[in-house]
Amino acid sequence: MLRGFFKFLNVFALLVLLASCMATYIEPTKYWQLTFIGFAFPVVLIVNFIFLLIWIYKRDKFGLISLVSIVLTWKFIHATFAMNFNEESKETGIKVLSWNVKNFDLYNWNKNTETREQMIALIKNEKADVLCLQEFYTNNQLFHNLEYLRDSLGYPYVYFFPSVDLKKLPKSKLQKTLWKKGELHQQWGVATFSKFPIVDSGKIDFKNSFANDCIYTDIDFSGNRTRVYNVHFQSIHLGYDDYATLDSLEQNQTTRWAPVKNIMLKMKRAYNKRSQQANIVAESMTEFSGQKILCGDFNDVPVSYTYTTTKGNLQDAFIEKSKGFGATFANKFSIFRIDYTLFDSGIKINSYKTIRKELSDHYPVVVTFSL
Repeated sequence: MLRGFFKFLNVFALLVLLASCMATYIEPTKYWQLTFIGFAFPVVLIVNFIFLLIWIYKRDKFGLISLVSIVLTWKFIHATFAMNFNEESKETGIKVLSWNVKNFDLYNWNKNTETREQMIALIKNEKADVLCLQEFYTNNQLFHNLEYLRDSLGYPYVYFFPSVDLKKLPKSKLQKTLWKKGELHQQWGVATFSKFPIVDSGKIDFKNSFANDCIYTDIDFSGNRTRVYNVHFQSIHLGYDDYATLDSLEQNQTTRWAPVKNIMLKMKRAYNKRSQQANIVAESMTEFSGQKILCGDFNDVPVSYTYTTTKGNLQDAFIEKSKGFGATFANKFSIFRIDYTLFDSGIKINSYKTIRKELSDHYPVVVTFSL
């Protein structure tokens, strides 16, 4: 009786595992429920491994079913958990740094007024040849980040598309003191900085979002022209109440259903928008016949429609050169990789690393490559 119950649970876990993989091929707009299962892929996989170990211990042939199912999902396991444990990598060639900088801590989320300086110092120390920055913020007063990176850190070639561009006249005495006199000009968006010449640039219009964008820059790497895409796919836009709910769930505290439902609805809307955006970016990359690289914040896990559609036939630098889960979402309990660097097959990837410093809610991703 107990053995039959375990078999039932095992079959259910296997079906959930296979369903999570289906989420990579079916648009969330059609079956949005699958996206949540794909999000839970690592947990579901671990459960199936436990069942497999139990059947091996019991020397039960039923374990073959679990083994075959896990083997069938190997592609997704590899995308989630890289296994280059014995491979040595060297930071040689051209270096690209991709990072969601969370507006350089404009609103002081970390309660640390020195965060911006630390972020700038990190960028300076890495000495990357190309910077792909998402949630980039700059203004014409205290936080002139664009001019500073361009002029002081040696990135003379810049393409910045401000998805939000605000001008306003400071009114309060404090604002006048901080911002001097005149109009405050604030800009938010996606920015690519390069030490190599940018010979062409443009924006891919998502149409379904005002704050998320994809830009591209054609960079001349010493005679080798390569298109670099810099993307920030749809955010979930969680509020303070949402984060408080998540904190209570992490600490196993009871919480009301209403705030949990609100988070799920926001995730559903974001999944739907991201799938549409991924289709647009994938189509744009297909239409471009030249060599290409894509960096950015996908706001989605490897077992997702967003990742699979955008990646296509490109190489994932993490899979090629890293190990473990490679979390890029900056949380001590997180195993989620939501930031990616993808390369054409003709590009040799030399190294990959994430810098685990919680200066933003994302870790910087640094990759070196040779053309």
